[in-house]
Amino acid sequence: MLKKLFIFGVNYLRRHWHQLWRYSTVGTGSAIVDFGILYLLTDKFGLHYLASATISFVIAASINYYLNKTWTFKVPGQLAKQVSIFLLIATTGVLLNNLILFLLVEFGAWWYIYAKIIATCIVTIGNFLGNKYFTFKIR
Repeated sequence: MLKKLFIFGVNYLRRHWHQLWRYSTVGTGSAIVDFGILYLLTDKFGLHYLASATISFVIAASINYYLNKTWTFKVPGQLAKQVSIFLLIATTGVLLNNLILFLLVEFGAWWYIYAKIIATCIVTIGNFLGNKYFTFKIR
């Protein structure tokens, strides 16, 4: 069973590596925007880290949507439907992101940037799968 799952995973990556690479490139750029705005709003403007995290996530997610639609998945049309699904996935992502951030900062006494790295790693996986199979699925 484990061998079949491994072979499936390898074959899946082989077929979709270009999308995963593009998604990762877009994600890296979005993460730079996300972390940069988070840091500026929190450390330079004195906003609470959860407010900063929400604002930075929304801005980065908007950039992420546009680039993934036009470059990663290259999906035409269906704008209203795609945006609706994307917003549902992004809202779930920001809630999970902020929950992880809150738990690690408040109960784990982590620096908010370190907590954000962990939250981003976890949320990115769900966002990729949700966007690939729901938002940008060609019908």
